[in-house]
Amino acid sequence: MQIYHSNTTEIAVPKLKTTARNGDFGTGIYMFEEKEQARLRASLLAGREALPYGIVSIFETPIGLMNYSALRIKKFKKPCIGWLDFILRNRRKPHLSHSYDIVSGPSLDENSYACLNAFESGFMDRDELINVLKNSHLPNQILFHTAKSLLFLDFTGKEKVPCPKK
Repeated sequence: MQIYHSNTTEIAVPKLKTTARNGDFGTGIYMFEEKEQARLRASLLAGREALPYGIVSIFETPIGLMNYSALRIKKFKKPCIGWLDFILRNRRKPHLSHSYDIVSGPSLDENSYACLNAFESGFMDRDELINVLKNSHLPNQILFHTAKSLLFLDFTGKEKVPCPKK
């Protein structure tokens, strides 16, 4: 299975990112299953840094990786209360860790972040937020959270993605 990492530089050897800000599923390295989503994200990242292009690093993983019993894997198939709670815990506690090697599930985009902010500000309740997000196209993201999980990533190439001129 091919998966894709968005950045402003090539990432041929993935490393676990540890920052003061957690992503939706925690710290590590995030990948997209959809190449087009990775291209959009790379372009967005490049635009934020006023760069002419972003980079999509392409990786191959073993077939059936998401079902390997040797790995602790958490899969969210669609937005649900458990998925939302998991995201909120990770985003609110920067040094929070969990025991999963890999976590996959829907990725919030710019529009869904606005809904999440409305929920966090009290303008939406949990059920309303989940209903809105279930009816949105949220591409799947995969977090590789442990050094063990990185062993299953094989770099196969990169693609330059132009950043639209402003």
